[in-house]
Amino acid sequence: MDFKSIDDLAKAIKKYPIDEPLIVVVDGKDTALFNFISQFIETQVYKSVPVEISIFTGEQEDYSHFINDIYNFSLFVSYRLFVVRQSHIIIKNIKNFVIKDIPPKTWIIFEYEGSFPLKALKIPESQIFHFETKILYENQIDKFIYEFAKKYRLVFSEEAITEMKVLFPPKESLLRTAIMNIARSLSQEQQSQEYYVTYEDIRRVFYPTAGWDIFKMIDAILNRDLQTFLIEIEKYNPPEDNYYNLLKNLLLKIEEIRKYQIAKRLNFSQKELLKYIQADKKPVFIQNKILQQLERIVPYYSLEKLKKIYQFLVEISFGFRQNIEEGYKKTVFVKKVIEVFF
Repeated sequence: MDFKSIDDLAKAIKKYPIDEPLIVVVDGKDTALFNFISQFIETQVYKSVPVEISIFTGEQEDYSHFINDIYNFSLFVSYRLFVVRQSHIIIKNIKNFVIKDIPPKTWIIFEYEGSFPLKALKIPESQIFHFETKILYENQIDKFIYEFAKKYRLVFSEEAITEMKVLFPPKESLLRTAIMNIARSLSQEQQSQEYYVTYEDIRRVFYPTAGWDIFKMIDAILNRDLQTFLIEIEKYNPPEDNYYNLLKNLLLKIEEIRKYQIAKRLNFSQKELLKYIQADKKPVFIQNKILQQLERIVPYYSLEKLKKIYQFLVEISFGFRQNIEEGYKKTVFVKKVIEVFF
């Protein structure tokens, strides 16, 4: 029996007779979801009955141990759960022969990266629950975050969702874990009511070390947001933070502005423009964010201003390497940034 979502699979597992044998297969491209199902079975299905749990982790000797254990009943407990991670070795050796008579009160969960060979299991389809995990499409990510967050009374701002998509690959397992971590980070009072998740919450949870948010600081500089810039620069936390990395990333954004201006003067198509500014390999939502920002800030950067900025970057980089002492770097940097950008 195939399931389209992990929630549907969990509901079916919850309803399944605990005394009947069952195989649960979690395969595909996001098999970390296996952990959620395994935990659900252990905590929800067997929460009120003693169960013997055998775990296999993909070792060479797993097959012989698995075959030996599955047909040897425990003298102490009636219910048994076999958790089989990285099950390729066991499945490779089964070769259409063994699992056709699973003992009663025995459940097996297989994790399998790729496409699981279901035909190797010679048992009735009603005793196999199959869930193929997939990478989320771009148009599914926002909806998934909104829907899953509701379970924890969380409402994500657009900025928070964008930051989540920047931080995490489009995998349901990673997004589930991230949202759960955000919920756990809140106080009991915050958890008791609807909580609005902001960009700052994402940074607080996933960047707990004090220090610069370089991208936020560069955005503040380019958007001439002096207040945000002055707040961020005070968060300096060496050795994680260093001015050379900041200057390098600022140079990259200035180059992006310069190339954008050239592309616009030459009437590049959007596809040509994205390739020219080296954003063509990025996800579409990131491309749109970059283009929107460039369209907004480019009018403030004339050719003369860009020349002045390039000169500033060269001079201050040289100064930091040669004669500006560590204790004076922040003062010099802030003064020069305000002179050039604000």
